[in-house]
Amino acid sequence: MACKHTGATIRVAPIDQAGNLLLDQFAGLFSDRTKLVGITQVSNVLGTIYPVKQVVELAHARGVPVLVDGAQSAAHLPIDVQDLGCDFFAASGHKMYGPSGTGFLYGRTEWLERMESSEGGSEMAQSVTFTDWQPKPLPQKFEAGTPAITETVALGTALDYMNGIGMERIKAYEQALVGYATQQLAAIDRVQVLGAGTDRVSIVSFVIDGLEPHQVGQFLDQEAGIATRFGQLSCQPLIKFLGIPGAVRASFSFYNTRDEIDRLAEAMALCVQQQG
Repeated sequence: MACKHTGATIRVAPIDQAGNLLLDQFAGLFSDRTKLVGITQVSNVLGTIYPVKQVVELAHARGVPVLVDGAQSAAHLPIDVQDLGCDFFAASGHKMYGPSGTGFLYGRTEWLERMESSEGGSEMAQSVTFTDWQPKPLPQKFEAGTPAITETVALGTALDYMNGIGMERIKAYEQALVGYATQQLAAIDRVQVLGAGTDRVSIVSFVIDGLEPHQVGQFLDQEAGIATRFGQLSCQPLIKFLGIPGAVRASFSFYNTRDEIDRLAEAMALCVQQQG
């Protein structure tokens, strides 16, 4: 949408069939016209954890800022924006167990001071006339209107809860679950786990040869009471690149157990038997 508005073009970072970022080829995409690098920290289809720090180093060596999409990572990995070195980091609140409609955008001061406000209103204005206006200094410069105060307080409580558990602990537990789920599902006839072999967290996506994703997802729901996401998973370009019509995605968090994965594997085996 931004490209359509500004006339910019997108150069797509290359990956292999497993979902690994091809860093050498990525480095060759830069030109003197490159304005911004955007990268997701964790794939919402494959669960792959991408090498954000290396991407930032490549971009900064060429004077290009980096925006990290942390929507899929903030609830599953310890995040240190100073360690990552990124210029912007965005995440959504409901994926961190907070209210829907919340989230945040972190930005480095040097960039936020250069950027213009896209909206205006309420406490963000320093001075207003009929012909001009001046914003307040950061962060009020980008806080147009009355913020979602109640929802944001609730999001803060959710973040305190996760930090109380420990993000390193959450990451280790979830990666162990993903490894176990991958092992159990890959052992089932005709099941292909997507992204296997990459550094992953939180999710396992898979396809069953001969069955459509909606057949599998509906069977798991109706016959086993297991909720999954199925279809193109809000990522049509990646699904097309993988050469599949869609996939089924099982998501895991710190409250899930191996027993639940065993139930999923049993239901999957039954699905293959009955639907195949």
